[in-house]
Amino acid sequence: PSRHSAENMATTSPSAMDHVSKKPKLADGEDAMDVDDKENRKIAKVAFDHETHMRIYYDSLFPAESMMKWLAYGNDLKHPQADAGFMQRREFCFTLPGDVFVRYQSFKDDKELRKELKSKLPSKIDIGPVFNVDPSKRLAYSGGAGSDRVFAPTEREFVMDIDMTDYDDVRTCCSAADICHRCWPLMDVAVKVIDQGLREDFGFNHLLWVYSGRRGIHCWVCDKRARQLSNEARAAVAEYFSVYKGTDASGLVKRVNVSNPLHPSLKRALEELNKYWRETYLPEQQLLEDDKYAEPVLAMIPVADVREEVKAAWKRAPKDDSVQKWDELVKRVNKAKNAVKGGPDKWALDKCENEIIFAHVYPRLDVEVSKHMNHLLKAPFCVHPKTGRVCVPMDPKDDDFDPNKVPTVIQLIDEMNAAKAAGKEVSYKETAMNDAVETFNRTFWNGLKKECKEEMDQLHGKVREAVAAAKPLDF
Repeated sequence: PSRHSAENMATTSPSAMDHVSKKPKLADGEDAMDVDDKENRKIAKVAFDHETHMRIYYDSLFPAESMMKWLAYGNDLKHPQADAGFMQRREFCFTLPGDVFVRYQSFKDDKELRKELKSKLPSKIDIGPVFNVDPSKRLAYSGGAGSDRVFAPTEREFVMDIDMTDYDDVRTCCSAADICHRCWPLMDVAVKVIDQGLREDFGFNHLLWVYSGRRGIHCWVCDKRARQLSNEARAAVAEYFSVYKGTDASGLVKRVNVSNPLHPSLKRALEELNKYWRETYLPEQQLLEDDKYAEPVLAMIPVADVREEVKAAWKRAPKDDSVQKWDELVKRVNKAKNAVKGGPDKWALDKCENEIIFAHVYPRLDVEVSKHMNHLLKAPFCVHPKTGRVCVPMDPKDDDFDPNKVPTVIQLIDEMNAAKAAGKEVSYKETAMNDAVETFNRTFWNGLKKECKEEMDQLHGKVREAVAAAKPLDF
């Protein structure tokens, strides 16, 4: 987000805090934690004291060790090839109550991170890139043109951001920050399509999917090759998945970048989209039962006569059956295709059905988040300040993820207190956070940890071979 662009001092001294960026404080009542309960179509207010609850969370529930082991990529090991200064070149940004942003912090290990979390009690943690120097020393490396003392990022995970608000024009149930069981499957489909594309088309293996805590999902691609992508390469990968292109000048006709025949990746994605389109999306969203959403679908039929035929058929069909109306559209478009021998109408009708589906349910990325190495992104295991829900890792193969069942910080504290009362260990392992950490390990970290160790062992072997092959010095 642009609000993170200011370069703020990473210190808690009074003089330095004068230089951190500030935004107006929340309006009266906004300090209360919002908990989405879309099943009941309402938002309930839960008593929440930021200082009290977040201090407990950061002290006993936040899995700092798991997160720092990941971000060290094996450099925290006592290994001959480990880079001991690696973690101290990684930027962390804290958002403090009142929207105060403290950037360019770094921590050598989980203990140091936890100490600062307990001291500053941020409402949000963002993770930035690994720089060529400790970000707290950046001012010494901000020389002018021609200077060899440059402060610059050297690596950063390739990240993706999918936000439900970008689907507001194709969901009838909710809008803005609201989500429910009827529209959340749009996120499920997005995860499946992008996860498969990143793995099969780009060969990436280590993907961390994280629920954003409110209305979206983040993906962290952590293969070494992904972390070292240039900004140009990042933009190219993001654009590869950018199919929906907004609307035309009329604001009615949706534009999609779909070829005929389909690119192999889109053909593969269409198998998932088709199933979801008929079985879930049309019945749940009832898209064709409201002119506000039905008219843009009609507008995507490229031949006027066919468009009018479909419109007439819809008037005769049951008003509350979007699936039947869709079948009527497909039948009449196919009939028109078969009647046309060739030319632009034939080509446009061939694409019509696919374009409508891709325009509505293919993943919609915030491409700008992915393009730049120095873009900040909210860390896993944060607590969303509005909902109180933890940003938990997700299993991309899980079809039953329910954002309304994601634990809140208050729930976790209650579970920990219950464990304490029962004489059990006071730790996150006695709470729902344990499931989140297990998902993190099982779906992501276990495989990446093994690869990091193997890479260091291989590099160490090459160094030893090079030393052994070197000629002895001749004194």
